[in-house]
Amino acid sequence: MSVVQDGPYREQRGIDGMSSLSDDSDLAKFIYWDNLTYAPPGSRDPEKWDAKLGAQIYESYLDHCVEAEGLGYSGLSMPEHFGPSSLVTHPNIMLAALAARTKRARIVSGVNLALLHRPMHLAEQFAMIDVLSGGRLEVGLGRRGDRAAFEHAADLVDGTLNEIDCPVAKDDLTPATAPFAQDVETAKITVWPRPVQRRVPLWVAAETDGSLAAAARRGWNVFTGLNLDPAAGGMSKVGVNEMVGRLDRYIEIGRENGHELSMANTAASCFTVVADTDREAAELVRDGFASHVEAASGHLARLAGAHPDESSLETLAKEGDTGVQGVFEASADSYLENPFALVGSVETVRGKLDALLAAGFRRFVLLCGGVGNTHEIGWQTAKAMAEDVAPDLFSAARSATTVPDAR
Repeated sequence: MSVVQDGPYREQRGIDGMSSLSDDSDLAKFIYWDNLTYAPPGSRDPEKWDAKLGAQIYESYLDHCVEAEGLGYSGLSMPEHFGPSSLVTHPNIMLAALAARTKRARIVSGVNLALLHRPMHLAEQFAMIDVLSGGRLEVGLGRRGDRAAFEHAADLVDGTLNEIDCPVAKDDLTPATAPFAQDVETAKITVWPRPVQRRVPLWVAAETDGSLAAAARRGWNVFTGLNLDPAAGGMSKVGVNEMVGRLDRYIEIGRENGHELSMANTAASCFTVVADTDREAAELVRDGFASHVEAASGHLARLAGAHPDESSLETLAKEGDTGVQGVFEASADSYLENPFALVGSVETVRGKLDALLAAGFRRFVLLCGGVGNTHEIGWQTAKAMAEDVAPDLFSAARSATTVPDAR
C-alpha cells in the first residue's frame, strides 16, 4: 500500500526556502512555547474556567504567535498537557490553526505523547498539518510509559510519514487500512495526504544516555527535556557540563550510524521568565508552580467528592514521591541558580544565555508560558527575550527565515 507520487505535487516539495530548525548550524534559533493555561488567578477557582475565557486565550495565543514570527522566533510550539488548568489536551488542533495564521516560522509539536494515541493516526494528522503549513511542521514526540513501546511508536510515525522502510504489523494498522492487509503479517503503509517536505523532521524528548543513544541511531533530533525540577528545589536534574557530554556522545553515535548530527540537532528546553528584577522573576516561577499544584489538587479533590473548601495539599505532600512538598519548599533563589532556567532580569538572563551559547547550545525552546504562569506573563517574557535580551540573535534568525516576495 505504499504510494509514490510523481508530477507537480512531488516537485513542489522543498521549494519554499524555509529551512528546518536543524539547518544553519551556527545560527542561534529560538522556539516560542506556551502552556496555554487558565492560571492564575483563575487556577485557584476552576469554576471560572469557562468557554469564553478559553476562547480569549486561544485567540490571544494565535495573535501572539503571528507577532513572535515577526520578532524572529524560528519556531512556535505548545505541549500536550492534561489537567484542570491546561487548554491544550489536543495540541494538533492548535497546530493546524497556527498553520493557517503564520507564514514563516516552523510549527513544532512540543511534544505529543505518542503512547496516548494510535501512531498511525498521529502520522495522518502530522501530514495534514505539514500540507496546511506549506511544509513547516517539525514533529515532537515524548515518552510516557515503556521506553521500547515509545520507540516503536515513534518509528511508526517516522516511517509512515517519511516513507522509511518500516513495515507495520497488523496490530498497528488503523481500522481503515486493516481490511486491505488481512493476509500479511506486515504491510508497508504511508500516510495520505503526503507531506510537503521530503523528510518531516522528528524530535524526541531525551535526556538519559539510553534515550539519547536510541535517538542518535535513528538520526532523530532531541529536546534535552525540561531542566527545571520544582520537586528538587528548583534545580536542574542535569548540569550543563554533564548534558553537553551526553550530547557529544549522541552526536558521535549518530555519525557512527550514518547521520550527520551536530548541536543544531539538539534543543535546550529552558523555563523562561524575564522581569524587572531577579527576585520578581523567580517569585513568578515559584508562585506559578504552587498555583498550578493547588489548582490541580483542589480540582481533583472535588471530582472525588471533597467539599470545595477542603484542600488536599497536605495529604499530597505526605504521599511519598509526589513532589508536592518540594514545590512549596523550593526557594526563589533556587530558580535563579539553575543554569538552564532563563529566569531573572534582562542582564541575568542575558548572562545565562551567553553561558549556554558558550557551551555549544544553538537551539532553545523558551518555555515562556510555563506551568501555572498566565499567558500574558509568558508573552511579556517572549517579547523581552527578542527585544531586550538577545535582539541581535533574533534579528539574524529573522533574516534567515524571510520568505522572498514571489512577485
